[in-house]
Amino acid sequence: MKALHVIFITLAFLLLASPAVLMPFFSDAVNTEKRELSEFPALYDGEWNDDFSEELNTWVQEHIGLRNQMVSANSLLRSRLFGQSATETVIVGKDGWLYYSDTVNDYLHVRTLSERNVRCVVRTLAMLRDYAVEQGSAFVVALIPNKNSLYGDAMPWNYRPLPEENNLSLLTKALEEEGIRVAGAEEALRNEGRVLYQKTDSHWTYEGALAGYRAIMEASGMEYERFETLSFRDAQDWPADLAVSLYGEAAQPEWQRYPDIDFTYEYTSRAPAVDAITLTTAKEGGTGNLVMYRDSFANTMQVYFAESFETACFSRALPYQAELIGRHQADLTVLEIVERNLIHLAERAPLMPAPCVLLEADAQVMPEESAQIFAEQSGSYLHLYGTIDEALLGPEYRVFLLAEKDGETLAYEAFPIFEKELLGNEKTGDNGWSLYLAEDDVSGAALSLLADTGGRALCIPLTMPQP
Repeated sequence: MKALHVIFITLAFLLLASPAVLMPFFSDAVNTEKRELSEFPALYDGEWNDDFSEELNTWVQEHIGLRNQMVSANSLLRSRLFGQSATETVIVGKDGWLYYSDTVNDYLHVRTLSERNVRCVVRTLAMLRDYAVEQGSAFVVALIPNKNSLYGDAMPWNYRPLPEENNLSLLTKALEEEGIRVAGAEEALRNEGRVLYQKTDSHWTYEGALAGYRAIMEASGMEYERFETLSFRDAQDWPADLAVSLYGEAAQPEWQRYPDIDFTYEYTSRAPAVDAITLTTAKEGGTGNLVMYRDSFANTMQVYFAESFETACFSRALPYQAELIGRHQADLTVLEIVERNLIHLAERAPLMPAPCVLLEADAQVMPEESAQIFAEQSGSYLHLYGTIDEALLGPEYRVFLLAEKDGETLAYEAFPIFEKELLGNEKTGDNGWSLYLAEDDVSGAALSLLADTGGRALCIPLTMPQP
């Protein structure tokens, strides 16, 4: 009996000690978490490190042997046995479905865009549309629904949507009222009558992407290749983003429906990766030129555009680079964005030269402290941005920068966008303004801000800051 106790204690000790003993053999283990792991701390580097023990503890936790395997095992047990997620970024649904946690507010119909945000986004996209039209391009906005907006039946029972309209619905209606072409992606996907998103990934399949492509092209009013006879082949080899985030090394590949076609377009950009910041293609015999501002949902959709257009430019750069429209002589400009990212439209203005406009208005002069102004150099442009006292604004507003120089006053329309990151705010505001100008346009000029709040015009003097 004593021998059994010794064996049991020895085995228990070896089991508990194995992660530390195996640590040297896992120094090059794959880090499945999307963050930088800590480096081994220095006890003395010119002076004693008072935080050495705390930093050493963190390093051991992040580098201990079998760490990834234990993290994966914990995630599998919690999700399979208790329906719980071991990470804040993933929601475990029913029947093996996974959802991205950043989509919860949209699913519950919690408004993250204020009424004024919606109007500001609409005005911003109308200005970008007008710029595109001046360049000879049609303009389409494609708002792609989240997975649980279409297939929410597998969401946990305690997630119950409010009886309110969500961001997607409100913004779609407001854009259509403004006369901006909106691709009916949600309707097109629903009309397909089958699941076109993946169970353990946050995106659609190539078959779903084809439905999105057709919806965009229908909204453009242009003739296009429909790929009517296209068939698909199934393969279980897709690295599903939600599964990898939750299960790490234990994640199983997801089924994907690949288009069974030999695409003949060619990559013309230096970086041919589907998620490159800028990707350009050319297709002999294609029709017209395309510029698409896109997010990750275009990874599987861009093959259809590349095969249809003579040239195509897909850009993930932020802010949106308006000059791409003219540079690529776009016949069609598409702004594609998924539902969960709609709030970003209210947080960053496109990089586009501010349009010069004619104004005739009697304005009430307000104190200088009624507005903020900041400046930064952005390439060849001077980026001016700031805020306006919220108490002065109504449900919607337009903003103009007045530059008086040599007896002449020029007016430039600003985007009504709250530059959240540049302003250092944690929350998205709805009282901002932002515009890009050549430095000569404002050098030596007396500046003021004209805010048209719908019911009255307010003039606020500005002091030009140093960029």
